[in-house]
Amino acid sequence: MQKIYVDTAAWIALINTRDALHTLAWQVFDNLQKRVVSLYRVDKVIGDEVSTLYGYTTQKRKTQLVTTEFILLEVADALSSPPLRAKAVTFINRLRQHSLLEILPASAQLLADGWVLYCQRPDKEWSLTDCISFSVMTQQQIMDAFTSDHHFEQAGFRILLK
Repeated sequence: MQKIYVDTAAWIALINTRDALHTLAWQVFDNLQKRVVSLYRVDKVIGDEVSTLYGYTTQKRKTQLVTTEFILLEVADALSSPPLRAKAVTFINRLRQHSLLEILPASAQLLADGWVLYCQRPDKEWSLTDCISFSVMTQQQIMDAFTSDHHFEQAGFRILLK
């Protein structure tokens, strides 16, 4: 199953209708959730004749979205103003129920792993939350991030929101 990491920038773009990437973020998010339809062809040979049958199968996309409670903390902090707070609360509550999303709990170990990377890279402007995200992505072998944050590219990952 392919895993996609979802960063703060994507969640904010989805929630905030004034975000420049709002429409694109919803297109990417919808695409990540869609079902996959596969066409197939079966050739059946009976004697000298070949009968061809066509059909299709529908299956759930084999994509798992992954984020952390650290990311949701950043989203809630960024959208704490009264006009956006209610939207953020509703959205995050729905995310917690989303079947395609795994939310990794904030833990001392994740914080420690991120802190190590943060300390190792004084040449970068990566936030501690970025470093936690990079550690999670490395540990889970995730290469794609649903984000517009160029720091993910600096760290060697692909971003889906451009």
